Amino acid sequence: MAEAYGWLFVDFVPLLYEKRRVARQLQVETWLDLTQLLNELKLELVNGEKFGQNADVKPKVDYVA
Repeated sequence: MAEAYGWLFVDFVPLLYEKRRVARQLQVETWLDLTQLLNELKLELVNGEKFGQNADVKPKVDYVA
């Protein structure tokens, strides 16, 4: 039985995983990412800056299937 594989990038390092594992990792990271929730509730961080506009926040990792 042939298995489907997809690329998972950790920083700029590509890793080849089964597509179901890549999809599951994306679900977990989406669940942990509070950007959408903050935007929908129109909330700001304590220091007054909106989430994602701070220069110290790392860019979001993209997945390629």
